[in-house]
Formats: sequence, C-alpha cells, structure tokens
Amino acid sequence: MQIEKDIRDSFFSGIYEVMKKDKNAVILTADHGAFYLTKISNDFSDRYINVGISEQNMVNVASGLALNGKSVYIYSINNFMILRALEQININLCAMNLNVNIVGTGAGFTYSTDGFTHHGLQDMAISMRLPNMQIYNSTDRINTYYMATQLSIKPGPKYFRIEKGTFDDIYTDESKLTDGFGVFNLDKNTQTVIISTGYLSHNSKKVAQDLSSKNNKIGFIDIFQIKPLNFSLINKGLKNIKNIIVIEENFYSGSLGELISSKLNKNNSRFLHIAVDEKIDFYYGNRDQIHKRNKIDINSLKSKVSEFLII
Repeated sequence: MQIEKDIRDSFFSGIYEVMKKDKNAVILTADHGAFYLTKISNDFSDRYINVGISEQNMVNVASGLALNGKSVYIYSINNFMILRALEQININLCAMNLNVNIVGTGAGFTYSTDGFTHHGLQDMAISMRLPNMQIYNSTDRINTYYMATQLSIKPGPKYFRIEKGTFDDIYTDESKLTDGFGVFNLDKNTQTVIISTGYLSHNSKKVAQDLSSKNNKIGFIDIFQIKPLNFSLINKGLKNIKNIIVIEENFYSGSLGELISSKLNKNNSRFLHIAVDEKIDFYYGNRDQIHKRNKIDINSLKSKVSEFLII
C-alpha cells in the first residue's frame, strides 16, 4: 500500500488496514478529525464513536471496551488527552494494563497558532511516569505508518505522539525500524552524535549534516520508541563517541535528554542537552517563529552545537 504523505493520514491509513483485519478494533474520538479518519468513520461506522469533547469519559468508555476484548484507539490533541484525562489514564488503563492506544496530535509546538494551552511540551514527561505505558513519537510518514500497523497491535496501553502536515522522509521503505530508532552517518570515524526525536529530528539531522567535517564527523540518531528505550543498543552505538548532543521540542524536566543522560555510559564523553525552557509562552505565530523565540530554530541550534564543539 502507498503510504499517505500527511503524517496524520499515514497513521490513520495504517489503522484502517488494522481495522480491516481485526474486527475487534474500535476507534473513539473526542470530536477531533483528520482526512483519513473520515474514511474510517464511513467504512467502519459501527466501530467509530465520536464521544464529543469529553476526554475523561472517552478513557472510561475505552477501558470498558478493552475489558470486553476490544482493541481500542482513542484520539484527541496531546494536552487534552494526557493532562486532562491523566487520572483516568493512570488508573483505568495503566494500572489495569489494558490494550488501549492513545493517539495524540500536537507534539511540541505543532499547534503554534493556538497558544500555550495547545503546546505539547509536558505530555511526554508525564506519560513517561505512567506504569506499563509505551510511548512512540512520529518522525515521518514511514515510521508513523509502521507505528500504526506494527506497534499499535502490541498488547498494553500505548501513547502515540503524531505530527500533522507533510514532512520530508528521514526513513526509507527499506529502513530497519524494529529497534525503535534510526542511525545515520555513524561509523568508526564519527566523533559526535546528535540525538533527537519527532519534528526536531529533521532540523537536528540538517545541523549534523551542515556541521560535519573531516576533523569532526557528526552522526545522527532519531529515536521514535521513547518507552521502553533500548538503552543497551544505543549505548553500544555510542561507545566510542566523544560528544553526545540531545535536541528536543520538550521541557527539560522529564525529557528524553534527561532520560538518556541518566542511562548513558558517559565515560570520556561530553554531553549537551538542548530543549525548551520551562516557561509559559503566550506568543502566537508559526512554528519557526516559536522555535526562534525559544532558541531551537536551525540557526540557534547550529550556534549552540558549534559553541559546544568549539567549531
């Protein structure tokens, strides 16, 4: 099947394929839409439920369906799911280890024009503290489709942070995705590695490419399986790396960088973490403008990385 170009549609086209095979697959939405979700609602109308703007109730309904053998998907904006319905997710889904897939759009500054209420900067840190919760963060249409068709059918509660819109592909149809991360330009001559996830993986990969040189070859790792994170494989790949840099579109506390820093074998390695300062930003603008205000735009990233590496 040809994968849809829009990341949301690539995910829901994958769920469409799952629902064709699994008659117990059910999807609930809190009055939140997507183009391919309309196709699901038309073709599987008996397994599509719009519960309205009531995320807490949607989790309760999902837990009841899961207890009766259904494979459940629930869909809304990241913050509205994780922050608003946290107690229900923690008790009804995670404590019971139920097979419910939380699908959220709005990672980082996706909804930059809608203000701080829609900025997904805290949801990853919160969800990483939930027992039994698996977390996946989309990068491009290819790994997003893989998440839908291969990872969402695994048992247990899962949280998929998906983007919206069309982005360049980082992966190819031949990419190995089973490790939960992708490695680029990493070999015995690599001295520096930039690690990122989600939307900022695109900017981080470009920073690595632009600043890489013969004297300091820079590799790049995109991590899309956030929890559980394959520490042993990542540590193995970073064994002889001198400089490790993590860049992400989250608050510092409870972030991917904080998690990696606590687990890495950092003997003889230098570590830099670039994320978003913990402050409420009421500014409205496009994503690039918000990134510039928070010093995570490409130019700011190049400057910070160059200063760290003394380029």
